[in-house]
Amino acid sequence: MSRNDSPRTTAVSIAPEVEVEAGSVALRLTGITKSFPGVKALADVSLEVRAGEVHALVGENGAGKSTLMAVASGALAQDEGAVEIGGRSLEEASPDEARHLGLAIVRQDPALLPDLTVAENMAIGSGETTMKGLSSAPAKAQAHLDPWQMGINAKARVSSLSVEQRFVVEIAKALSLKPRVLILDEPTEHLNSDEVQRLFRRVREVVSANAAVVYISHRIPEVKSISDRITVLRDGQVRGTFEAADVSESQIIELVVGRALDTVFPPKGSASGPIVGTDTLVVTSLSGSHFHDVSFAVKPGEMVGLAGVQGNGQENLIRAIAGVDSSSGKVTINGRGVRLGSSSSSAKAGVVYVPSDRHGEGLFMPMSVGENIVMKTLGKVSRASVISESETRRVAHQEIDRQSIKTPSQRTVVSSLSGGNQQKVVLARTLLSEPKVLLAEEPTQGVDAGARVDIYKILREAADEGAAVLILSSDGVELEGLCDRVLIMSRGEIVEELRGDAVTEEGIARAALTSTTVRQRSNSSHSTASRFKSWLKGDHSPAAVLAIIGVLLAALVGTVNTAYFSPFNISNLLVIASMLILVGAAQQVVVMGSGFDLTIGPLMSFLVVIASYYVIDGGSIALGIGLMLAASVLVGITNGYLVTRFNLSPVVVTLAIALGLQGTLFQIRSTPGGVFDYAVTQLVLYKIGGWVPISAIFAIIAVLVLEWALRRTRWGVELRAVGSRKDAAGRLGINTARVQMFSYLLTSILVVPAAIILMSQIGVGDGRPGLPFTLSSITVLVLSGAAIFGGRGSFIGIIIAGVLVGQLLGIPGFVGASGAWGYLLPGLITVAAAVLYAQLRKARKN
Repeated sequence: MSRNDSPRTTAVSIAPEVEVEAGSVALRLTGITKSFPGVKALADVSLEVRAGEVHALVGENGAGKSTLMAVASGALAQDEGAVEIGGRSLEEASPDEARHLGLAIVRQDPALLPDLTVAENMAIGSGETTMKGLSSAPAKAQAHLDPWQMGINAKARVSSLSVEQRFVVEIAKALSLKPRVLILDEPTEHLNSDEVQRLFRRVREVVSANAAVVYISHRIPEVKSISDRITVLRDGQVRGTFEAADVSESQIIELVVGRALDTVFPPKGSASGPIVGTDTLVVTSLSGSHFHDVSFAVKPGEMVGLAGVQGNGQENLIRAIAGVDSSSGKVTINGRGVRLGSSSSSAKAGVVYVPSDRHGEGLFMPMSVGENIVMKTLGKVSRASVISESETRRVAHQEIDRQSIKTPSQRTVVSSLSGGNQQKVVLARTLLSEPKVLLAEEPTQGVDAGARVDIYKILREAADEGAAVLILSSDGVELEGLCDRVLIMSRGEIVEELRGDAVTEEGIARAALTSTTVRQRSNSSHSTASRFKSWLKGDHSPAAVLAIIGVLLAALVGTVNTAYFSPFNISNLLVIASMLILVGAAQQVVVMGSGFDLTIGPLMSFLVVIASYYVIDGGSIALGIGLMLAASVLVGITNGYLVTRFNLSPVVVTLAIALGLQGTLFQIRSTPGGVFDYAVTQLVLYKIGGWVPISAIFAIIAVLVLEWALRRTRWGVELRAVGSRKDAAGRLGINTARVQMFSYLLTSILVVPAAIILMSQIGVGDGRPGLPFTLSSITVLVLSGAAIFGGRGSFIGIIIAGVLVGQLLGIPGFVGASGAWGYLLPGLITVAAAVLYAQLRKARKN
């Protein structure tokens, strides 16, 4: 069915209680202006998108398309102008509000949270983060994913998905909202032809229900195929809106670029005759993940393409040659062997790899344009290992001019540039390093027509300077225009080689499609091995490892000294473990939300000192506990406010507060004093059956409640979302400042019961015993297997780790060892656990 044959209705309910008429304005942007430091991204832009149409938005990288849609979706506040969705104003920049008004967006950079499951991501995207919504999320998500036939398990973590699977999740998430306005920002960059057609079918279903679709793409044939109208943006301004049927592809390109593109591809090296010379790159019987027994060679000045149906080993092969992925076989550069699986060895041999993921692997996003350009050639801008600022500026300016990189200055942070200019920065760095072998994976992915021409010239320049160039591209036209030869891969092998006049888009497509079946996606297996592998990927696998270590240690020490299993020792161990569990849980709460807290030990001591004036014979126990709670709340709010309000480092903030607490507590009570009420200490240390202290039961129950809340409540999902990827969480409408503020508050509150247990154990007001608990909380956190940068962790692991650390502190006394082993053993076990978890992480990736 063609685009214009799609069935239409005149009044379909897209959102609750909202009727949409065909042809009415679904999205209206009026006079939108937006500026960033050094650049005006949008200047008085107005756009109307009608219900029941696909409205394409085209323009070069940096033209303002994504910025305009960020304003429309509430992710970015405009400086001037107004946004209306379905006739209702978007009063403030709020993704939640835009979603409520009926707008959904699929971003060029998917707003997915890697440490959360696919189902949790889709639940957050749809706002269904209640307990009921989270419990039904896997089934709902799976129903939206199955039609894509890509083997995506809704219960899998997003971090375990391939790039194309992540984009499908983002698209499915948006479509699940049944939006009134759907924005698709470069949705097909990571999809193959079959998946593109599935997407187009879904787009036509959306517009058939009188929703509006804004389609942003650099692929002009797709734009012509799917859109009704086309609006061109250039330099932050609208250059016209046209009926798609009234403009040709070449006219669209000229409108986008602002000039005619006389020559898209530079002349090939083989245009003047065969390329001769000794082979620079020789690959012999190379095998690795998804490819095997691959052999070929590339001469200096030659550009060779890698093609085939996606998923047949091309990506794995080029990464193996670069030394990024492991492999077996032989790779030589100018006759010298390269150590496989070593990117540094490949780099020393003269291999430069340009990855397809420029954000994750190609660029240092927080650093400047100039720093990124000279990063591979620091020796050329340094004297005696000291970098010359003037030389760095000179080289950076030279490359910026040479490669026509659009940037306010060489000091501009590279993350602020458009995709095409970011890719030029990567290639400028590549040419500066004077590569012998250039490996380019999808070098023009997500790049506009004008920037593509510039990138083609850069690649040709590298070949003309003597580099052997290997290009992996899914664009047959690109391979035809650039390459002297094209190698076709199928099922991990090179099955055909095209040369000379045979290197055509049609010839490449025919060779790829007749040499392989349609790309197969591996479905989830329910075998025992698969279930075990799935368990390894979970947050609870470290807890099992710790439990085994703890049991083995107990058995070993118990054989040396049977008193280890006495009721007295077990109860003491559990008292110590209860404090470690609570402080470990406190640290995990804040770390889970991408924070850190060094105040835990000093706060614990400070609370003990406060209690020593009130929780005593003749004192006011209620007032003392109330003051402890008030002090912890004050510290938590202070920590959270300073970190979130001023965007300060949590380490700096909590270190300063910790030092202040430590100084204050010794000022209040310089020497131990104040005997705690005996009835209180007896109650806290009471043992059920003479073995199990109620403090341990309380700590375990409290932490199990946290584990349940982490998985089943909106608070837990949002906390993990912020820790997983704060910027994406913000774009999804999560109030990241509020989430982080509450994490600091809850962390401080969890210190209160730990302080009460400590005061009951030591019996007097002494600030010194609590101070080491900051390091103890970090030790417990690391042993539990939690991600130190947030997003992942298990409170069950905290329980096991707390008991294990308590064991380690007491073991020396039972085996007759020096007390110093009470410090050495936790350190040794922590290092061993870190090594083991590193191996588990490798297993998770495979």
